[in-house]
Amino acid sequence: MTPISRRGFVGLGASMAAGATLGAGPRTAAAAPATATATATGTIKDVRHVVILMQENRSFDHYFGRLKGVRGFDDRSGITLNGGYGVFDQPNGTGRQYPWKLSATPPAGGKDGETLAQCDGDLPHSWSSQHSAWNKGRMDNWVAGVGNVRSLGYLDRSDIPFHYALADNYTICDAYFCSTLSATGPNRTYLWSGKVDQSSYDGGDESGLTWQNYAEALQGAGVTWKVYQNAADNYGDNGCAYFKTFASAKPGSALYDRGMSSVPRATGSTPDDIAAAIKADVVAGTLPQVSWVVPNQAFSEHPYAPPGDGAHFVGLVHQALAADRDVFDSTVLFLNYDENDGFFDHVPPPAPPAGTAGEFLNGVPYGFGFRVPMIVVSPWTRGGWVSSEVFEHTSVLRFLETWTSALGTPATCPNISDWRRRVSGDLTGVFDFARPVYGPVDLPATGVLGMSTCGPLPNPVPTNNALPAQESGTRPARALPYQPNGYLDRLEFGAAGKITAWFTMSNQGAPASRAAHFSIHPGAYRDTTPWQYTVDAGGTTSDYFSIGAGYGDGRYDLTMLGPNRFLRRFRGDATKAGKAAEVKSRYAVEPGTGKPAVYLRMTNSGAAQVKFTITSNHYRGDGPWTYTVAAGASAEDFFNAVAYQDGWYDFTVTVDSDATWSRRFTGHLETGGASVSG
Repeated sequence: MTPISRRGFVGLGASMAAGATLGAGPRTAAAAPATATATATGTIKDVRHVVILMQENRSFDHYFGRLKGVRGFDDRSGITLNGGYGVFDQPNGTGRQYPWKLSATPPAGGKDGETLAQCDGDLPHSWSSQHSAWNKGRMDNWVAGVGNVRSLGYLDRSDIPFHYALADNYTICDAYFCSTLSATGPNRTYLWSGKVDQSSYDGGDESGLTWQNYAEALQGAGVTWKVYQNAADNYGDNGCAYFKTFASAKPGSALYDRGMSSVPRATGSTPDDIAAAIKADVVAGTLPQVSWVVPNQAFSEHPYAPPGDGAHFVGLVHQALAADRDVFDSTVLFLNYDENDGFFDHVPPPAPPAGTAGEFLNGVPYGFGFRVPMIVVSPWTRGGWVSSEVFEHTSVLRFLETWTSALGTPATCPNISDWRRRVSGDLTGVFDFARPVYGPVDLPATGVLGMSTCGPLPNPVPTNNALPAQESGTRPARALPYQPNGYLDRLEFGAAGKITAWFTMSNQGAPASRAAHFSIHPGAYRDTTPWQYTVDAGGTTSDYFSIGAGYGDGRYDLTMLGPNRFLRRFRGDATKAGKAAEVKSRYAVEPGTGKPAVYLRMTNSGAAQVKFTITSNHYRGDGPWTYTVAAGASAEDFFNAVAYQDGWYDFTVTVDSDATWSRRFTGHLETGGASVSG
């Protein structure tokens, strides 16, 4: 199996030694009694240690598309591609291909499908290929952009049980994006410093960067920090080394000793040595306030480093932190992935509006990149929760900013753009500091396959072509800082066949405390790129689109997307009777329940009566509801989404006068409190 690697087999010998000696890891068990409860304040101040473990090159759908209760393969708010295909039904040359299970591949090379899936090789994941797959937001060029149908390959619980157990016991983020549509080096540069520039937007491992690395901010603020690594076997993943101040630092200096030096070589196995160093500091009471953990290639999960081997390393880190119960009960472990490799994800990443400062290179946006996994392990994230708040790699730095400020030792990152600070959160919404659940959890045992097993094997090939089913069930969901709404406000008719459709997007109401990203995607009739919008908390915006002569000749099929499965779809023909019908949505407290409800106001501006029909697509089984609206009149009704459907709604509105006309309203009403996944 020949890799398409940015760095080749760095440190392969040590990796193989590790693979030969580690074997199956023990289950994580509870350690000594905790004392963290004695000083608990119920706030972020209860965090004493933050550990950041960034693994390699896996997309969210690739790992967790089948996990119950997240935005995966059963997403009813996926965009529609040109031609009327769903986003999961991707073009593949002259045909089409759905995501397919890697381990369902036929045996080959003397190994079963599961081994072949673990050994699946990497894919192109450069600035060029990532932007090509994204296709300016169309999300329809995965196979061609990546150059391989394996971009649609996925794993599930049977393949990566340890990862699924982490998600089931802690909190998974299903709207966490990598920072840029590019490779490892740029994304790790965002994690360590908050930005890239024209010298560091592409390629593998960066070098000679001159702006401030966040570790320097910690150093200046008096916050203790450390990088746990084997510098000779780190696959180039230590983001400190990308910066000139660190590369030129001398032994004995803080930047070198904390950021560039290696853990003691006690066993000859990089994963074991890193875990031993963490454990030693945990037991000695010297674990820094902030730690970055950098694996070697074989345990990084970078295809074709087996995911199971990466799970083994994550398990070792988890065990090391649990060596002292008090330390474990006051620690946050962020497990995230630098980028998606070339693996498919179906959710369009937020993109900045044209001209946004610090977010474009020669007219092309840096990001966000595609979704990647993020699991937050801590006492305050126990319980199998999901957070659908928008995050990306600089959100980790934002969390550190918020936390260090709360401790009275603020370490700020001046490099994060204003737009990223508006659109992405600081990860504090993932936590419930008032209700910790202390102690480690029992996680599945892990073993090591070893990259030497993978080298000679062929890659998996697809054996099925049907949309995968997601695990049934929901999971508890964290509150979100948005209240997105939107509708087609009106059609305007001008001379020479000119027709414009005006849209309104808003982010208003008590729960809205952060900007919401919206995008509008042309479906049929237009082949333009999606339009991007950022609507601040309490704000509203509007825009218009030509749908007349030369732009569909009156026909339209436009989809509006927002956070957390928010979707509006508008279809019709402005030359037909439906041009007189419109529906607008709003949110208000329904007096009978005292809880927020969705109100739909149907207006008929035509000369004849129209019968509107509202049909529930999901979340409730009653209806449909019909409303006869006289010429020049309106009718309004409400639906108690919060009182009866945990805030979720999904309705389609049609009219009897025009079969081409329909409006779809899908989303979730926020209340400021926890909910249930949709």
